[in-house]
Amino acid sequence: MNKKVMAVAVAGAFAAPTAALAQASNVQIYGTMYLEYSYAHQGQLASATGGDLVNADILQTPGSEIGFKGEEALGGGLSAWFQCTSTADLRGVGTGGGGQGFCGRNSAIGLKGGWGNVYAGNWDMPMKKTAGAARIVSDTGVWGAGFLLYGNSSTFNDAAGNFAFSRRQNNTIFYDTPVWNGFQVFTAVSATSSGTGNSNNATGAKPRSWGIAGNYTNGPLLITAGYENHKSLTAAAPFGFNGTDTGWQIGGAYQAGPVKIGLLYTSQKWDMGGFAVGTDAKVTAWNIAGEWNIQGPHALRGGYTKANSTSGSFAGSVGTGPGGNSSVFGNRVFNGGASGTGGSLWQVQYVYNASKRTELTAGAAFLSNDTLARYSLGGYTAPANGQNQNAVGISIKNTF
Repeated sequence: MNKKVMAVAVAGAFAAPTAALAQASNVQIYGTMYLEYSYAHQGQLASATGGDLVNADILQTPGSEIGFKGEEALGGGLSAWFQCTSTADLRGVGTGGGGQGFCGRNSAIGLKGGWGNVYAGNWDMPMKKTAGAARIVSDTGVWGAGFLLYGNSSTFNDAAGNFAFSRRQNNTIFYDTPVWNGFQVFTAVSATSSGTGNSNNATGAKPRSWGIAGNYTNGPLLITAGYENHKSLTAAAPFGFNGTDTGWQIGGAYQAGPVKIGLLYTSQKWDMGGFAVGTDAKVTAWNIAGEWNIQGPHALRGGYTKANSTSGSFAGSVGTGPGGNSSVFGNRVFNGGASGTGGSLWQVQYVYNASKRTELTAGAAFLSNDTLARYSLGGYTAPANGQNQNAVGISIKNTF
């Protein structure tokens, strides 16, 4: 047989199965490349030595990611799908920490059909998944409001980050209902993976998170609500405590021509019985934000976020947990409800939509702390109690 004819035959033999697979499934690459530059006045240093924190400029890449996903039709309206999303740090320095490597962002495998979508992996919990439409402004970065609304926003494994209620949770099973007359419900429950090596009488052996949230959409109106439960996530658990922490939110958004307005209210409560019997810690926060598409590519985006003073019977400053574990409190200060621990954030951005894929912004953020509070702008160091911070910045985002 002619060598050229044989080569064509061999190539065709390998290509045929590939072509058949391509007809039943598809795989695509997607992502968001985002970079922001900001310069901030950070306030006084939280130290007995005193002095001021330096005025610093930093680069950040919150939400920058690259991934691939695919879906295969199985027949009868049923499809199998997968997604693997990874952090894309354009600074070339990496994010450090856990949960931010390969498939460290929303990643899962699942089945979906007319009955809904069931999947398992590492994904945003229902509260985090539904908050963005009502919050409008960013969750993280120098223009992020998540630290006031939820304590923190990141990827967490099992019992990590007990103080945070804007979570991307590892080792979790999810179910999303279909949309019924504008209503859709999202549910999630994490596996107790870190408990496999514990004896059955070990306290804090099975940390578990579960949550539920729902959206109602009717034309320009969106209403959302959610609830989340953390069992044995309190950092006191290794010291012999199986507390339950809870959080909930309610919000909505309305589109009136070129203007969109959103409102979000959140509440979190921690069972602190591992430190002092019968104690608890609470905080509530709210946010109002909007975006105005002025004309053509020009727009304005901004908002106001307020974290109220903490309440509850527990009293403890940041970093005074067992073994000096400050993660018990995150960026909140609890003083038994004696007030003075709230904070507020103003933020505004000019937005230039260079194309459907590319967005440029420039703006400013102003953070005000009450006398005893020590919140900090996203990416910057927490100052001494009662110190304010402000920053200016620019950003560029390209989606593909």
